[in-house]
Amino acid sequence: MFLRTIPPHAVIAPYIHHFWVFDAPAGLPAMDARVVVPNGRAKLIVPWRNGLTARAMPTSTRKPGRHSPEGEIVLVGLWDQPTTLSSTAGRTVTIGVEFTPTGLAHFIRQDLHEIFLEIAPVDALLGKLGEKLARRVAEADTATAAVALVHAFLIDRALENGPSPDPIVQAAMRTMAASGFSIPIEHLADRMDCSRRHLQTLFLRQVGMTPKKLQSVMAFERLYRRYAGHRDLRMLREDALDHFYDQAHFIHTFRRFTGHAPSAFAELDNEFGRLFYRSPTAAAGPPKA
Repeated sequence: MFLRTIPPHAVIAPYIHHFWVFDAPAGLPAMDARVVVPNGRAKLIVPWRNGLTARAMPTSTRKPGRHSPEGEIVLVGLWDQPTTLSSTAGRTVTIGVEFTPTGLAHFIRQDLHEIFLEIAPVDALLGKLGEKLARRVAEADTATAAVALVHAFLIDRALENGPSPDPIVQAAMRTMAASGFSIPIEHLADRMDCSRRHLQTLFLRQVGMTPKKLQSVMAFERLYRRYAGHRDLRMLREDALDHFYDQAHFIHTFRRFTGHAPSAFAELDNEFGRLFYRSPTAAAGPPKA
């Protein structure tokens, strides 16, 4: 399995967390856990070669699963639950664009809470524009050509001067990040000089989940990202002391976002899930054709 990072154009770079191409010559490994944990970022996913199937974990309350066939382009909304991915055997090439928490609002006008825990075909959200993109990408002869089409589409959308998040949402995100995603929401609302209800409404529309839920996801993502690098259960538990009241709270949250208790998760082979948490340099590598 390889993951290659695509540097986004300056026009869209402020809104993109990670633009990548994933290449698995034999498909997603069946013996791997393939657990994907929520990270607070909506995604544009293009199964360019071979389809992908997303399935809910046993602990999940979302729909049982969804198959995205080769050539379909989907928008994945924010999740606060884990999922697993699989593919059939055969070369699997997927193009992905992970937006910043406020990034997707620069490209589409829909209420983003409508795609919370959803995998939505891009043509259902963007109509003929989405249909045209899907058709052209499916017809691309190489992954490089397909990436260029997706890249150009995003640049064009950004240059159309579409909607951008409310300044309150952007300021709130900066404040949350500066606090390590630990600021009490009532304090955050006070800092933004608005009611908690108004702040929640803005986040639901322009981010996709409430600020309280997003803080929980983002705080866990920081913890999980460090763990994906060192894979040391003892260090994970020590890091958790900075974020959780006690071990019971930590274990409950870890199970909620991964589907497993920390000790059980540490025993899993989840190379696919960890791949997306490595640095772009370490993750670089797949063929460009």
